[in-house]
Amino acid sequence: MLNSFIPDRALTDPRAGQAAEAMPFQWLPAGLAFIRRQKRPIALCGALGIAAGGAYLLLATSQYTAVATLNIDANGANPVGGAPVAIDWQSQSAYIDGQVALIMSPATLDGVVTQLDLGHDKRFARQLGKTPSPAAAARQQAQAELALSHMLLVWRVGATSVVDVSARSPSPALSMRLANAVGQAYMAQQLLAVSNSTLQDGTWLQSRIGDLRAQALAADLAVQAYKAKNDIVDVTTGAGDGLMDEQQLGELNTELANARARVASAQARYTQDQANAAGANQFMQTSAAPNPVLAGLQQQYLAAMRAQADLTARLGPGHEAVALQRKVVAELQANISSEIAGQTASDQADVAAALADESSIQTQMTREIGAETQTNMQLSELRSLQSSADTYRVIYQNFLQRFTQAMQDQSYPIASARVAAPATLPLTHSSPSGKIALAAGLLLGLALGLAIAVIREALDVTVRNVAQLRQATGLDYLGPVPASPALDCAQLLPNDGSRRMEVPPAFLAAALNPVSRIADTVQSVRAAAARQSARGRDVRVIGCVSAAPQEGASIFAANLAFALAADGERTVLVDWNARSPWLTKMLLPELHPGLQELIAGHATLAEVVEGDPRTRLSFIGQSVGGAESVQAGPAKIHAMLQQLRNSYDVIVLDLPPMRDSNTAMQLGEWVDGLVLVTRWGATPQAMLTDMLSRSPAADALFLGVVLNGCEV
Repeated sequence: MLNSFIPDRALTDPRAGQAAEAMPFQWLPAGLAFIRRQKRPIALCGALGIAAGGAYLLLATSQYTAVATLNIDANGANPVGGAPVAIDWQSQSAYIDGQVALIMSPATLDGVVTQLDLGHDKRFARQLGKTPSPAAAARQQAQAELALSHMLLVWRVGATSVVDVSARSPSPALSMRLANAVGQAYMAQQLLAVSNSTLQDGTWLQSRIGDLRAQALAADLAVQAYKAKNDIVDVTTGAGDGLMDEQQLGELNTELANARARVASAQARYTQDQANAAGANQFMQTSAAPNPVLAGLQQQYLAAMRAQADLTARLGPGHEAVALQRKVVAELQANISSEIAGQTASDQADVAAALADESSIQTQMTREIGAETQTNMQLSELRSLQSSADTYRVIYQNFLQRFTQAMQDQSYPIASARVAAPATLPLTHSSPSGKIALAAGLLLGLALGLAIAVIREALDVTVRNVAQLRQATGLDYLGPVPASPALDCAQLLPNDGSRRMEVPPAFLAAALNPVSRIADTVQSVRAAAARQSARGRDVRVIGCVSAAPQEGASIFAANLAFALAADGERTVLVDWNARSPWLTKMLLPELHPGLQELIAGHATLAEVVEGDPRTRLSFIGQSVGGAESVQAGPAKIHAMLQQLRNSYDVIVLDLPPMRDSNTAMQLGEWVDGLVLVTRWGATPQAMLTDMLSRSPAADALFLGVVLNGCEV
């Protein structure tokens, strides 16, 4: 019986979906399922995208790209100017970025158009008549510049000072000419800008220099006038420039020092002379000042004294020669005393003269100091005037130097950029690229396919997931039935030739593969029946019904019946769908008495039942032409079902769709439980809600819902 289901089979837990929602990357299975569902429009759009890319390659015009490389010197070195001024890297980077923008400026484009005469090239501008008006010629020039800007691309290479200029056109030679012409036109614009700038600077500097010259001259004249007014005279000596008063005061200071030295020297000589005159041995002392006469007399005196001593020793003191020698010595002594007295008188006169000279110089110096004090008071105003004159002179000299430099720059202008590598003739086309075109077409096609798939998903009102199924039906979810074909029963159950039923492989999927999804779903049905039996309702008659035709209710009913029979349950499968007896056509294609005869009593149970000896499943099909007799009275139907209850453990009914027939609800009194089979992506949610709302006892009657045809 259904109550004794096999416990080792994996059951489909309704809470498994809730656990999966809490897992990481829970969106991945849903995304893969979405791609599988919509793989046809996505693949079709991808193929169309590749085809569009191929068509573009066939129809697009080949383009050739030539690149010219420029090197921009932010320091702006000039061979005739001063040393370049070093700037920080931020200012240098900003300068180079600005030059990149100037390369694509209208002035540069106009120079290229004029240089290559692109205005008369039909590839760049619409051609005019032989004598176009100035306005038309200007429009033609503007059109050529606009077309040229679309062919050019300028970019800076990383953080370096290198700038690449690329030109793209259908002609390799034209691309090379355009790239090189852009570099030449840019440098010509730079030279013109430098020339104009230096010309303007020179003109302004020249006018400013005249004003500064006049101001410097006026300031210098004011200094000279102030000096003349206050008798301030500048003199130049070996020590440098200075005022006359300062020089005179310095000279007087030197003279005063010299006079004081002379006074000291004279006083020293005079004091020495006085000491010599008063000394005991004055004839042997020397004067402070050199005196050759006195020195000679002293030498003679010494010689006379030696001679006297010698004579006295030899002749005696009383000898005439000794007396004569004494007279000579006395005469020399008198001469020495006279000479010393004369020198003393001379030194005294020198002292008096030196003192007088010192007093005179001191008086003159006092007078000059007073004059110097007055001059210093006047120098404060003079220094102010002199500072103003010096400032104007320095400004004038600086402007004169800048004017000279500007004239040199104007005579020899130089651009801050140079052509590092001119453009060469491109050998291969740069666009269209086959790989890029096909990849772009594929990506665009896939994007379009995804957009269409998303729109289809948004407009799809059918059941796509368990949440939608539960919301539409309010029933327990029993499990999925994959859309893949079932195993071939002939591989596991050998045919012994003793049966008449031709069982398709799809009917035996749950019986032959216990670990398959459909086997898990069958086990869930048995578990639901067991739960109902535990509540007091013995579930033995199970009806499989769908909301609309072609939903797979018959296949699931067959799988349920064959699986129960394979597990040892006495099971009978009844085809109750008189309008479309699909099970009968699949299992009993030959004429055979069926359900109509059994209900009407025209045939016995043994006559209408056909069995499968391998699974021991019994099957009751429909009678050909007996579709109306199945609508017999309730008593006969009840009697027939009771007979089946007495003969079998489980009765599986394949019921007609609820949309076409109300049979499922009419049999609710005798059916123990219904299983609603819904096809994934086919059954509208509104239809399920509407069908179930017609039966007030649907919640108690249905065991649950099965989602058939899942792409899992």
